[in-house]
Amino acid sequence: MKSIWQDIKLVIQNPENGLWRLILANVFVFVGVSLSHVFLSLAGKEAWYNQLLEQIALSSQPKIVLYKPWTFFTYFFAHFEIFHLVFNMLFLYWFGSIIYTFIGQKRLIQLYFLGGLAGAIVYILLLNSFSYFVMKGPIYLNGASASVFAIVVGAATLQPNYKVHLLIFGEVAIKYVAAFYILWSMIETTGTNAGGNIAHLGGALLGFLYAYSYQRKQLRRPAPEEKIYSYSMTVQKKIQDFVEQNEPEEIEEDELNAILDKISTSGYESLSKHEKKRLFKASQKND
Repeated sequence: MKSIWQDIKLVIQNPENGLWRLILANVFVFVGVSLSHVFLSLAGKEAWYNQLLEQIALSSQPKIVLYKPWTFFTYFFAHFEIFHLVFNMLFLYWFGSIIYTFIGQKRLIQLYFLGGLAGAIVYILLLNSFSYFVMKGPIYLNGASASVFAIVVGAATLQPNYKVHLLIFGEVAIKYVAAFYILWSMIETTGTNAGGNIAHLGGALLGFLYAYSYQRKQLRRPAPEEKIYSYSMTVQKKIQDFVEQNEPEEIEEDELNAILDKISTSGYESLSKHEKKRLFKASQKND
């Protein structure tokens, strides 16, 4: 047990493990809720357990939510069934890894939280806008599905032809995976889990808008920065020419190589302001 706890501490303490931190947060909440259920049931206090769930799940009733605003956040870390948790965490890991690879950890975490909030807002709005749902009375929403849907659709928007291996179907482009789950959630909006599927669609919409906005910003970046970020052969040639000229105050070849290695490994955005300035100066040497 000690070694397991040490492994968990390493994951938590590593600033680059944002994806695993999200997964562990969901697992810890599930374990805490499950153990509470066991102990409170044995003590004959199941009513207390139900009250606990109402403190972390999101009600469809605006009046209740106003008194429990924290549930806008707690619900997308709370799972009450093991298969619900496992399914969401698998998809979070698979598609979260894609988001992490292409746009970084910071945006992955942003997408998780924003997707959960978007799912909550759409869930409350729609369940109080149609008499079909109002007549069914108040319900509670829990689970990371809206956040996961945002990440799935965000990944499919950024890299639609990126392929994943599915057990039965083999390699499938993620745009088809995202399309299938969106369609399924739309069909199930009047099913037994109507609230959950409506939240899925809210998360999916946020994921698309987030990824689309990111792509638009990338296209609008200034030309010199785009030229450096793309690692074009022209820029690399200018940098090499600069190194060979041996002018005063030129950066050393080792320093340039280190900067280029850093770009190759972590992307242009990982450079410090000083490194960006040095690299830009090198690229403009012969302009």
